Amino acid sequence: MVKKNKVAGGHHNTVDSAYNILKAGGNAFDAAIAGVFSSMSCEYLYTGAASGGAMLVKKNDSSPKIIDFFVETPAINSLKVKDFKTIHADFGDTKQEFNIGVGSVGIPGTLPGLIEIHKNYGTLPFSVLVEQAIDLAKNGCLISKNQEYLSGVLYPVISSSEKLESLFTKKNSLLKQGDSFFNKDFGSFLEQFLYEDASTFYKNEVCPLFYSAFKGGGIISLEDLQKYTPKKRVPLKTSYRNHDIFMNPSPSTGGGLINIGLAELKGFDRVSKENMEHALYKIKSVKEEDMVGSTTHLSIIDKKNNVASVTTTNGVGAGFIIPGTGIMPNNMLGEKHLNIHGFHNWKIKQRIPSNICPTLIIDNENNLTTLGSAGSSRIISATLSVLSDLVNNGVSLSEAISNPRIHLEENILHCEPDIVHPKYQTENVVIWEEKSMYFGGVNACSLSSSVADERRSGASI
Repeated sequence: MVKKNKVAGGHHNTVDSAYNILKAGGNAFDAAIAGVFSSMSCEYLYTGAASGGAMLVKKNDSSPKIIDFFVETPAINSLKVKDFKTIHADFGDTKQEFNIGVGSVGIPGTLPGLIEIHKNYGTLPFSVLVEQAIDLAKNGCLISKNQEYLSGVLYPVISSSEKLESLFTKKNSLLKQGDSFFNKDFGSFLEQFLYEDASTFYKNEVCPLFYSAFKGGGIISLEDLQKYTPKKRVPLKTSYRNHDIFMNPSPSTGGGLINIGLAELKGFDRVSKENMEHALYKIKSVKEEDMVGSTTHLSIIDKKNNVASVTTTNGVGAGFIIPGTGIMPNNMLGEKHLNIHGFHNWKIKQRIPSNICPTLIIDNENNLTTLGSAGSSRIISATLSVLSDLVNNGVSLSEAISNPRIHLEENILHCEPDIVHPKYQTENVVIWEEKSMYFGGVNACSLSSSVADERRSGASI
């Protein structure tokens, strides 16, 4: 069988950008970098150049690694924090509280992460990998159905800045599905990578620029930005029913929590929704989760079986734009579920724990499947659902991603509509009218197929 490149991601422009790099002779890691840069425009409310993330990398026959470039927090003197304000996002059935402003911004890791990955794994020039993103930013990309919905939900964030609001409105109305999104300042920002060494440009020009925008929050120093270092980590590995599963390790919480769920499901030849409910309660007993964050995932397997699986997130964004760049920074220090000991209560510099979990499955015949999900706390339940459907239930990758999901939030079991009606133990069960982005967005590739999640308007090649 002729080996083919496989790509699945959160927007067709993200996927096209990655696939074009593969067609031009780049590898999976080049393609992932290009895809992430393009997603900063076409998935603006999910990610950005001042965000954080993690990439699972596997070069053909070598062991997988995790490159951790998630957002970091310095030690914080809470008395010095400024510009930290609360907004409420309306999800229809529920309203949720977020904190934005300069005082919500953590030390971003995405740009240094992509630069480091290119240095160690890339083959094409870095300048080539930003070209498509520049074009999308300057000449426009189409708003997806999911982006239209999310811009309405996050309008309190968007409307907190005139410049930010101008990106998402046309004739005083929010952009709709099919409208073009332009971010020309971001295109001009990225153009600098065409002419300068990426690492030098980041440390000597981008970091001072970011610092000038962040210093008013009283949290981040120029040294914090310039000394940020991506970390290469050994993945959390678990043996599961004749499969090896590799996930994001500590300090991320995602892999560990999914592993707890897998331990509960390992003995079942077929996992039912009732079994899944039990596993979610087991996870809940270890750690409570809440809130909604904006996240996106890109999965790639190239024709040489290199694997790149990358999740990036901007939280809901800090509600302002770094002047002259078109970049809205993250609000990780304002996300309740990431700051479980209270806001601005970090005593030492450290990575902020998160649920993001790029994942790789290898069966006993060395077949590869890589996946990851968006969705904050739903990353756990969505990933666990797909893994158990693939391994225990033996369904196709397409069916595993499409199948109805359940999610336990506090004492409420949220369920997508299903033709079967399980007998749940939870008293408070909410049956949704249709599948929803609330239940995550899993994008995955195997050696034979690539599948994107319909719940978040994903695309695959």
